[in-house]
Amino acid sequence: MYDIVIIGAGIVGTAVARELSKYKLRIAVLEKNNEIACGATKANSGIVYNGHTARPDKLKGRLTLQGRQMFEDLCRELDVAFKPVDMLIAGFDEEDDAAIEELRKRAVSNGISGVRILGREEALLREPSLNEGLRSALLNPGCGIVDPWELCFALAENAAANGAEFKLNTEVTGLAPLPDGIAVETAAGSLQAKAVINCAGINTDVINRMAGSESFSILPKRGQYAVLDRSAKFQISHIVAHCKSEKEKSVFLIPTLHGNVMIGPSMEPTEDRTSKKTTAGQMEKLMKSAHKISRRIPERQVIRSFAGLKAKCSAGDFLIRESEVMNGLIHAAGINNPGLTCSPAIAVHIAGLVASIYGRMGLTLERSPAFVPHRRGIVSFKSIPYGERNQWVQQHPGYGRIVCRCEQVTEGEIRESIGRMPGARSVNGVKLRTRAGMGRCQGGFCGPKVVSLLSEELDRRMEQVLYENNGSALLSDSMP
Repeated sequence: MYDIVIIGAGIVGTAVARELSKYKLRIAVLEKNNEIACGATKANSGIVYNGHTARPDKLKGRLTLQGRQMFEDLCRELDVAFKPVDMLIAGFDEEDDAAIEELRKRAVSNGISGVRILGREEALLREPSLNEGLRSALLNPGCGIVDPWELCFALAENAAANGAEFKLNTEVTGLAPLPDGIAVETAAGSLQAKAVINCAGINTDVINRMAGSESFSILPKRGQYAVLDRSAKFQISHIVAHCKSEKEKSVFLIPTLHGNVMIGPSMEPTEDRTSKKTTAGQMEKLMKSAHKISRRIPERQVIRSFAGLKAKCSAGDFLIRESEVMNGLIHAAGINNPGLTCSPAIAVHIAGLVASIYGRMGLTLERSPAFVPHRRGIVSFKSIPYGERNQWVQQHPGYGRIVCRCEQVTEGEIRESIGRMPGARSVNGVKLRTRAGMGRCQGGFCGPKVVSLLSEELDRRMEQVLYENNGSALLSDSMP
């Protein structure tokens, strides 16, 4: 029997796995997809919020403030890149001016230091690409940017290094109560655990129904994004948004860690829980909203568009609590924006709920003296100083062979990404871990070589190598 089974290996599931791996627990993480970070974590703005709009009367608000305080230390421990970036919330009319003042008041009440309103001239001096019609802007310090999938991989690797087991392609099909825990039925067989944590994203309500309850539902929304080429003559130094009401969420202009500008998301309700397609109508809406902030955005230099599904809960807040019908089942439902920021605090909160369940069983959570808090990331060849590269290649010959020319990713990095635990199992898994295929050609040059390396490292035929999930093979047959 496992002590803990976690359903879902997105940012919340992996954060919970890492937090609970600090204790003497046998942990299994079940992910229905072929890769971790396949849901909302993958299609995410990467913004780490400072909590300027947080409502302390809401669980989401409290966890945002707590999570932001924990975030940078977590990234340092896991060797994940984090860049502090101030946010600029732009206003273009009198109504915006009033809304900006209200945002300032809320930020001050939440203890955000340095927040202030900028006049037109100062705002344009900071961001010359903003539209000339700008009236004022709220300078909102203390935010940041991160690659959410990189953090998710790091959390999973560190959890695995501390004993957590990751079971991919393992979809949960049923739950049943046991005298001392829960039976978890999957397509690959049955597991038993003292406690089960439901981190299934847009399908948390499906897991809830398996337990025999319909106490909440998930209302999926699809968010669409666009990414500009690094060479685009449009650069920003702040996270920029248009001041809108809370119900009318703004599109963001986001300076990523790698020099691209990302635009998004454009949100729309959807009943389809599988479709991550982009649509011409929503992309047009996205660009129209972005042009309200800056008309200088070069649409022709968009090199990638993508979409992801977000989980909004009918409860109107994060729903993190024990099931009312099945002992030992904990839900983490409706974790939408800013779930990335909240994830470390959510994990601590859930650890407290697990301690309560254990307490009722007459057990206690015991800290593991063997817990290792640190993880080393994959060394990026292009980040190595020129004077040290020859020595590095002599020690690691794979780093002497460039595979992705756009992003300067080497064979050594790709092989290491596959060999990690849990490591890349698909072309997109390699892409997210190394950036091979994220440049201007979007894998047109390096794609075949990545497939070949996956075939070698995973000991599979090339036609068995997947783009991401099952059914996404890139080759239909081998060449004669």
